[in-house]
Amino acid sequence: MRLILHTILLIPSLLLAAPGVTEDEGIRRVQAHLLIDDPKSALREAKELFDSFEGSRAIGSTYIEALSANGFEEAALSVFNQLSLKYPNLIEDRLVLEELSWGVLRRGVESTQYGIRLAALIGSYLTRDVRAVKMLVHMMRDTNAVIRSVAVQMASGFGDASLKDEIIRLMEEEPIWLVRLEVMRAVGQLRIKELEPKLKEILSSGKNTIEERRTAIEALVSINDEVSFEEWGRLAKSDRAGMRHFACNLAAHFELEEAKEEILLLAVDTHPDVRIAALNTIGLVYLKDLDVEVAKELIERALGDSHPSVAITATWLAALLDPAMALPHFEKWLKSSLAEDRRFAAAALSATGFRCAALSQRVLKESDDPYVRANVAIGLIGQRVVVDQCCDTLYNFMNEEKRMVMWDNRSNALFQVLTPSYVRHIDQIPNYPEAIDQMTRLNLLSLLAVLEDPRASDALKGFLQRKSWGITGVAAATLLQEGDETTLDLVRSLVDDPDPNVRLQACLVLAMLGRDEGVLSDLQNNYSGSEHERKLHILEALGRIGREESFSFFLSVLQEPFQILRLAAASGLIQGLNR
Repeated sequence: MRLILHTILLIPSLLLAAPGVTEDEGIRRVQAHLLIDDPKSALREAKELFDSFEGSRAIGSTYIEALSANGFEEAALSVFNQLSLKYPNLIEDRLVLEELSWGVLRRGVESTQYGIRLAALIGSYLTRDVRAVKMLVHMMRDTNAVIRSVAVQMASGFGDASLKDEIIRLMEEEPIWLVRLEVMRAVGQLRIKELEPKLKEILSSGKNTIEERRTAIEALVSINDEVSFEEWGRLAKSDRAGMRHFACNLAAHFELEEAKEEILLLAVDTHPDVRIAALNTIGLVYLKDLDVEVAKELIERALGDSHPSVAITATWLAALLDPAMALPHFEKWLKSSLAEDRRFAAAALSATGFRCAALSQRVLKESDDPYVRANVAIGLIGQRVVVDQCCDTLYNFMNEEKRMVMWDNRSNALFQVLTPSYVRHIDQIPNYPEAIDQMTRLNLLSLLAVLEDPRASDALKGFLQRKSWGITGVAAATLLQEGDETTLDLVRSLVDDPDPNVRLQACLVLAMLGRDEGVLSDLQNNYSGSEHERKLHILEALGRIGREESFSFFLSVLQEPFQILRLAAASGLIQGLNR
C-alpha cells in the first residue's frame, strides 16, 4: 500500500520527465500549482520545463510568472531580458509585464524593513487592481500600527468581502488609537451596517476621545439610509452627549421636520458640541419655518454663550435671520484677542453670503490679521463683490505668508477656515504637512485663475520655485483629486519656463492632478539627472499618467539597485497596463 502511495505521488514528475510531454501540458501543470497557491512546486516544474524547452517564449513567460510568484524578482527580470533578445516584441506581452511588476510588489510586502513594506503597500493600492486586495488584507495584520492604519485607509477604496471581514475584526480587536480612527472611517465609507451597535457604543462611552466620537458620528450618518422618528427620539434624549450630537446630524441629514422642537431644546444642551450641531441644523433646516420671536429668543441666548465657537455659530445663525442682529457680535469676535476666534468668525462671516457684505468689505480694509482678510476675501469673491481688492488680498497673502497653511473645520464642520497649519508629520503620509500646504495654496491660486487675475501665473511660478512638488506615496493616494481645468491651464503656461526647476515642478503638477500626457517625455528625460527623492516623484507622476509609452522606461527602472524606486516603477507599470 505504501509503495502504491509513493508511486501516485511520483506520477507528476514522471509525466513531466517523459519524452512525450508537451509545452501546453507542462504550462497547465504550473498554472494548476499557482492556482492552488503552491508557488514552490510551480517554480520547480517551471524550471524543469524551461531547461527542457530552451528558447520557448510560452515556457519562458510561465517561468517568469513562477519566479515572480516566489518573490525572485531579479531572476524573473533576467529571464525576461534573456527572452527579449530572441523576442523583441515581448514588451508587448501585457501578462508578462504584469507578472514582473506584481513580483516586485509581493517581495516588497514581505520585506523586514518598514519603509519598504509601506512603499509596497502604497504601490499595490495605486494599481487599483484586484490583486491588491490580498496584499491589503495581509498588511491589515501587520505588526506595525502605522502600516495597519494605512492599509485600512486604503481598504475603504475597495468593496471586497475579505476586506470588510478584516475591518470587522479590527473594530473588535484593534488596540491602537490611530488605527481605530481609520477603522471607523472605513466602516462609514463601506457602510458596514452590522457595526452600527459598536459605533453607538463608542458614542455612549465616556472613555473615548473627542476625535473617536466625531468619527463614529460621521460613520453612523454614512451608514444610515433612513431613521425612524422613534429611534431618533431615543438618540436625542440620550444621557450621552455623543448620541445627542449624532441626533442633530441625523436631523440635518434627513431634514426631519418632526424633530424641530427637540432640536430647539438641544440648542441649549449642556455640551457645546451638541449646541453647535443643533444651531447648524436650525440654520440649515428649520429657521425658515420658525416663528421670528421664537427664533430671536433662541439666538439671543446662544449669542451670549460662554463658549466662543457656540457664540460665533449663533452669530452666523443671527445673520441668516436678521443681519442687523448679527453685526455687533461679528465686530466683537473679529477683534478678539485670540487669533483662532478672529479667524473662525471671519469664516462664519463669509458663510453669510450677501447678508453682511458691507461688514466684510470694511474688515477687508481694516483688519490687521492677514488670515481674517483672506477668509473674508474668499467669501466676497463668492458674491463677486470688490473682486479686485479680494484678488490683491489673496495675492499678497500667498506672497507674504511664509508659514504653512491649511483649511480647518474643527470648531464647526460648516465653516472652512483658512488658518496656519497645525498639521504635524505622521509616518503614514510622507511630507504630509507640506502636501496639505501645497494643496491649500493651489486652491487659492485657482481662485485667482478663475477670476482671470493677470498675476496668477507669476504667483504660481513663485510657488513652484519655492516649493518642491513632493506629494508622494499615501498623499498621492489619499489627497490628490483631479485638478480643475482653470488651474491646470495656468500650470501649463509654465512648462516652457526658462527655469528648469519650475518646468519640472509644473510637469509634476500636471501629471499628478491632470494626468497630462503631454509632459510624459519631459518627466522621463529629467529622471536620470535627478536625486533619489525627485526620481520617486517622477515615477509616481508617470504612473499617474499611465501610458504605454512609459513601459520600457519602467522596465529599465526595475533593474535599478534601489528597491523603493523599483516598487514605484512596478506600480506605475501596472497602472498603465490597467488603463
